[in-house]
Amino acid sequence: MKRYLPLFANIISQMIFGFAYLFLKMGMAVVDQDTVKFLSFRFGLGFIALSLLLLLGIRKASYRGRPIRLIILCGLFNPMISQILETTSTTYAPTSQIAMYNSLLPVVMLLFSALINHEYPTRRQLMFVVLTTIGVFITTLADKSETGLTSLGLVLIIGTIISVSLNRVLVRRASGEFSSFEIVYVTTAMGAAFFNAISIGKHMMAEPISTYLTGLSDPRFLVSLIYMGIGSCVIAFLLMTYASANLPFAVFSSTSTLSTVVGILSGVFLMHETFRPVEALGVAVILIGIIGVSLSYDKNDASGNRFHKASETN
Repeated sequence: MKRYLPLFANIISQMIFGFAYLFLKMGMAVVDQDTVKFLSFRFGLGFIALSLLLLLGIRKASYRGRPIRLIILCGLFNPMISQILETTSTTYAPTSQIAMYNSLLPVVMLLFSALINHEYPTRRQLMFVVLTTIGVFITTLADKSETGLTSLGLVLIIGTIISVSLNRVLVRRASGEFSSFEIVYVTTAMGAAFFNAISIGKHMMAEPISTYLTGLSDPRFLVSLIYMGIGSCVIAFLLMTYASANLPFAVFSSTSTLSTVVGILSGVFLMHETFRPVEALGVAVILIGIIGVSLSYDKNDASGNRFHKASETN
């Protein structure tokens, strides 16, 4: 049972990420689609929460004499690049469409993993990953004019997929030197410093600094902020990083598409977005692919990440 914990951890993290699109739209609406402002609050809250864990002695972190530049490279792609692209995309594309295109993550991640980490999936795993990708292409057969997806939205989504894929491959390599907490703490700190510097600077130059706090009095923004700052930045990222360090990469990448299904269903049933029969077929194929690659995780895969050396007990 213990060897399945990384798999369960990734499933939980992807469910949290799947509902994130819903809360992103909610929060962005309150701050008039100000991407950087929303991200400054989100990662600021996440950094405060992680720092409290350190101060209370619940978790520990040490970077002395270790290649922290590898974590910094991870943080460059996510959150600094990917989060701007992803958060902005919610303004130009429906939640369900963003989620569907994000199903391409397994293939892009496997490609970068082979090029950077020289890790390759088994034939059986590759077969189900390809099946998941076919499901994505089926969902894209829907007419963009009917779904509400704009050309700019599509560009932002593709950029997000590339930057997130690079981040997750690099995080897997970094896990050979650092624990999940150590990686997430630095990348979250980078996001908090980067987005707050830009947002505060913009407010100081263009309008009274007091407007920086606008939105905190709105319950919708607070709910969105707590979910994205604590649920996504802290809980989901810690679980996902732990899973990345302990799962075969093909299993990790394919089960990451579970967020796609959750995102689509939340967009359709909670936000009443357009959902055509061809998209329903695509989702069904994606689910079959996810289940198939998850079942391919057997005792021969239990070694997980060949880079993983750091202890998760600190």
